[in-house]
Amino acid sequence: MKAQQLDYLAVNKTPNNAITITSPFTGKVAMLDSHPEPFFKYGTLGPGIMVSLSSHKILAPFDGTLLQVKNAGTEFILQAKNGLKVLINLTISGSQPITHTHIAQLNGSEIHKGQRLAYFDLRKLDTPMLASLILLNGHTLGTFHYSHTHVNAGADPLLTIIKKK
Repeated sequence: MKAQQLDYLAVNKTPNNAITITSPFTGKVAMLDSHPEPFFKYGTLGPGIMVSLSSHKILAPFDGTLLQVKNAGTEFILQAKNGLKVLINLTISGSQPITHTHIAQLNGSEIHKGQRLAYFDLRKLDTPMLASLILLNGHTLGTFHYSHTHVNAGADPLLTIIKKK
């Protein structure tokens, strides 16, 4: 299921049957179908959204648990207190290595909305780092919408899920 762009005012009047996920990233928002890796582009793991990063921080989008840090710190699997599971994936085009300055949490750690999960040095990259947020168990929740073309980590909503009634 693809995310649909939603009018900003409509998102701010979120209905009771909605779940809003705060952006863990800062950058330009793009549809997941523009991702360079087919695994994400075609939604193999689930629906989601992509951000071309313009800032070095990755923040927790909600209160919950950090289930796993995988692939040398480029993948984070999180579970919200309401049961929603998400994958945060970081991708760089080409073969450039990602220089970690800090990964803040370990597997099984309790996380709080806005808490720093990781910090990366983006200054040496030739191409922007792409960050994806994938809803791992969101296939049957309902429709997915995004309202911003640019988001700020910890401040703006990245996705709003309108749950099926």
